[in-house]
Order: sequence, then structure tokens, then C-alpha cells
Amino acid sequence: GMAVRQAAAAKWAQRRAAQARAGKEHEEGGEEGSPDVGQTTADATEGSPGSPSGGGSRKTPTSGARRNKARLPSGGMQQAPFPMDPAFGMYPPNPFMMNPFLMNPALAASMMYQNPALSPYGMYGGVSPMFPGMGSESSPAIGRTRSGISAGIKSKSSKSEGETPVGKAKIAKKKKGKEDDDFPSAAADEQDPEEGFSIEAVMPKLAETARDDKVSRFLESRLSRDDVDAEEKRNIVAGLIAVTPDLSTLAVGGRVVQRMLEVGTAEQKKELLTTLFPHALRLSLDAHGCRVVQKLLEIAPKDQMPQLAAELEKNVDGCIESMHGNHVIQKCVERMPPESVAFILKAVEARTYFMSSHTYGCRVVQRLLEHCAPGVLGKILDEILANVTKLAQDPYGNYVIQHTLQHGRKEDKKQIIEVVKGDLLNFAKSKCSSNVVDKCFEVATSGEHAQALEEERAALMAAILGEPGAASPPILLMTDDRWGSFIVQRVIKHSRSSEREQLLNQLQAAETQLGVKGKRILASLQGQGGQQAKAS
Repeated sequence: GMAVRQAAAAKWAQRRAAQARAGKEHEEGGEEGSPDVGQTTADATEGSPGSPSGGGSRKTPTSGARRNKARLPSGGMQQAPFPMDPAFGMYPPNPFMMNPFLMNPALAASMMYQNPALSPYGMYGGVSPMFPGMGSESSPAIGRTRSGISAGIKSKSSKSEGETPVGKAKIAKKKKGKEDDDFPSAAADEQDPEEGFSIEAVMPKLAETARDDKVSRFLESRLSRDDVDAEEKRNIVAGLIAVTPDLSTLAVGGRVVQRMLEVGTAEQKKELLTTLFPHALRLSLDAHGCRVVQKLLEIAPKDQMPQLAAELEKNVDGCIESMHGNHVIQKCVERMPPESVAFILKAVEARTYFMSSHTYGCRVVQRLLEHCAPGVLGKILDEILANVTKLAQDPYGNYVIQHTLQHGRKEDKKQIIEVVKGDLLNFAKSKCSSNVVDKCFEVATSGEHAQALEEERAALMAAILGEPGAASPPILLMTDDRWGSFIVQRVIKHSRSSEREQLLNQLQAAETQLGVKGKRILASLQGQGGQQAKAS
């Protein structure tokens, strides 16, 4: 027994000696403002060399006798078999965590590795780590504890921003008036696009280097500047015409091509159109190329539009349904003469309902309703009117119905209002179709054919008010609905004085049945009535 005790005492003495050595190393290269290895809280607060003020009241991790005790699962206290280092800020929740290697990674490195510098602690968290950027701030370091301080790793607050090379660089950058940005691409955009380039150096290999983003930014800058000689711009355009189909599919290269279409001479623009037209379909389906094709449509003369239309006609359905190509088709409707959009009309007529309820197709149908004469749209309008109920409740089709009410024929508007009036309550309480109800009241009150739609407007108002003396008129059922309450407010806005008075009487008669939204609408209506009385 005596021999066992002596061996244990000798091992304990070796551990204490190793811990003392680790503490001395930490003190020599340790962090100013934090207790050294083996230093207690009392030492740190009573004017120790590591204290920033030589005797201040700075709070440090608890240590001493309190730190040397471990809490048992039962709630009692047990004396720890070795002192726990306060520099690591670790308080074990149970005696099973009282491991000197967890609390002192420097000790673990010295005892487990012949060369401590090759240990995880030495490589990532030592006083002079091999990889200082790892485990210091952004990722947990080996031996990091709850206090956020690991052996030999300095805390974030150990040095001010201006004392580190990175901090000095940030301050210098801020002094120049630039925002601190960690993204190289964003920083590159802030630089002068012409920095490091000259037109004399770029021109000999213009076509070969134009695909490079930096060269493209330089060329875009030269073509955009007013102080650049016109001859230089003409030379740039002439040197790039042959490679414009490939440039058009690039983010910066596409912008260069658009500039070329703006600043080129008449002959150069004609040559550009001739070069790009055969690629119009492929470019229309490209995220960057579709913008180039739209620019072509803006500058192309009318006599060349059929050539472009013939190219797009090869896959007009694909363009309409494309998230990029639909913009080109819309631009065609806006810019091309009526006879040149026949291929678009034909495609939409074949699948009117599908296109009207499609995410991108509905946009093309709306442009057709805006720019084409109703006589040309006969088949499309007939198909729309045959599906008013379904389209009005569709997330995309409801916009087509609204455009039909705005730009359609008088007969088309009457037919839509008649359908809405027949099921007004359900239309008003639906998210999508409530927009159609609002549009019906708008066009019947102040639209192009408002005078001719007076009878339909009166029928709509009567459908909202319900039968006289009805226990639950539609307006009462709409006031506390999320979408119906919106329609009631819009009806009040479009109502005339006599109609507003009827609405007020209806709501006042059912005031006890109104919810929160209904009472707000009633209060607003009463306020409007009081203002009108004062004005009169």
C-alpha cells in the first residue's frame, strides 16, 4: 500500500510540474488582460502583471477553491483531484469530465506527442500555431471552452481592430471612402473598368480577348463614354461584329453588344442585324441573349422585322413558355407591325386557355389585348369569354380577365360582368377573382364604356346589397372576409352618394353582427358621411 501511495504521489508531482511548465510558457506568450495558467482570480484582480490596470476591478473567470470543486450528479461537492485552470474558463458539470487533457491542451500536447508542435493544439491553437487562421474565430478551436478562450489562443477583444494587419487594412480602406466588402467581385466592380487597359493594347487581339469579363467591361466603358472619339467606337464595333453571337450569351459581353447596337453607324447596325438574326431563336431562350434580341427589336427597321419573325416562328411556343423568351415575344407584339405578329396570334389561338393560365403565357396574351385591334383577336376573346369563371379564379388567368375588361369590346365587358354578378359572393371572397370583381366596378364606373355599362353596374350594386330586408345580405357576409372586406372598401370608393347611403344603412342595421373588419368599414363610412355633411 505504501508503494502504491508513493507511486501515485510521484505521478501527481510530475503532473504538477508539467502543468507549471505549461503555465510558464503561456505566461511568456500569453494574452494581455487575461489570467495566466495557474493564476487565480484573486491574483488577477490584485494588481498582477497580466492585469491591464495593475489592480483594476476587471472580472475574470472564477477560480480558486470554487474552481477546484466539481459538482456531483446528486448535488453534492467533491474535491477535484487536481486544480482546474481558470484560463480555460471550464467548469465541469460532472466528475467524469475532470480530465487534465481537456482542461489543459498544452499539457496533453507535451505528454502525448514527441513533438508538441505537430499536435492539433500546436498546429491550430498554440502560442505560435502552424495554421493561425484556423480555429481562432470562425471555427471552434481544439480545447476551446465555454468562455471562448483556449490555451494559447487570444480572444477577439485582445487587440483592437487597428492593431492587426487586417484591421489596419480595413481602416485604410474606410479612409478612402470605400465600403468594407469581403467579395472580390464586388470590389472589382468598384474599380475603374479601364484601369490597366489601353485601347492600343486591346485592339490587335480584340476578337480573341473580348470574351474576358475584364476586357468586356473596358470595351463597354469605352463605348459608353461621350468623350471617346467616334472613330475609336467605330473601330471597336467593326472588330467585334463577327463574334457578337457568342458575346451575346455572356453577362458583360451581352451589354457590349447592346452598346454596339446603340453607337454603331447605320451600315454597322445593318451588318449587326444580319449577323444576329440567324441566332435570334437561340439567343431568345438565353438569360443574357434575350436582352440583345429585345434591343434588336428596338432598332430594327420595319422592313427587316419579317426576317426576325421567321426565325422566332420556328419555336414560338417554346419562347412564350420560356422565362427568358416570353420577354422577346412581348417586345415583338409591342414593336412589330400587326401583320408581322400573325405567327404569335396563331400560336395563342391554338391554346388560348393554356396560354392565359400559364405563368409566362398570360403576359403575352395581355400584350396582345393591349396592342392588337379587337377584330384581330376574335378567336382569342371568344375562348377567354368561354372560360371566365375558371380564368378569374386562376393565379395568372385573372390578369387576362382584367385586361379583357380594360381593353376588350363593350360586349365582352358586359358578358364578364354578367358572369361575375351571377356568383358575386364567391368571386369576392376568393383571392384571385376578387381582383376581377374590383375591375368590374372600376370599368363600369369610370372606364371607356362606363356609360354603356350603367345597367350592368346597377345590377352589380344590387347584387352586393341583396334583397331589401334580407337577414344576411351579401355585403354583410363579405365584410369580415379577408378578400371580401377589400371588395366592400373598393365598392364604397366607386359608389355614388345615394349608393353610399344604402351601404351605410345596410351596415348600421347589422352592426351587432359585424366583426372587427366590418366595424372598421362602418366607422370609415360614417366618417365619410360626416365629412360630406360638413362640406354641404
